[in-house]
Formats: sequence, C-alpha cells, structure tokens
Amino acid sequence: MSPENLTRLLTGLGTAADVVEAIDNPHLQQQRGWDLSCWRYDLVPWGVRFRRRELHSSPEAEVLAVLAFDSPPAIVLGDGVPQGRQKTVVLFGH
Repeated sequence: MSPENLTRLLTGLGTAADVVEAIDNPHLQQQRGWDLSCWRYDLVPWGVRFRRRELHSSPEAEVLAVLAFDSPPAIVLGDGVPQGRQKTVVLFGH
C-alpha cells in the first residue's frame, strides 16, 4: 500500500488501530484487501507512527497518525520529501 493510500484510509485512531492489527495479521490484511507487507508501526503518545521500508524500489516513508486536541476532525500535513523520505502527519480532532 502506498503512503497516500494509507493516509486516505486513516479516518481516526480507530482505523489506525485496525491497520496496526492488520500489520500483525496477514490473514486480516487479505480479508480487507490491504497489502501492508512493507509497513511497520511504532506506538507513540496519542497515536501511531507507520513506517514503510522497501528494499529495492520506493524510498522510505512515514505516516504519523496522532490525536491533536483542539483541531478540526482531520488534517493532513506533508513536509515534502527530505533526503528521499516521505513523511505525512495526520491529526485527528478530539
């Protein structure tokens, strides 16, 4: 799954939890039609950091999904592509 598709999939921390569960369960990925084979995750305060690392093709990518107090329902921030790494931050309002 591309970083853009993962970002579109994340509509809240509930869907972020679904993605975490699917990363740990390839059968669940197959049921949902997701290919998360190159994705890993780290739990961070108030959210999840998703990291994609492919050996031979695309550069490393990172999607950070966190709860942001006093924010609109969802904001996507992209900071460009520093040194071949794509980073996206998704803030979910409370």
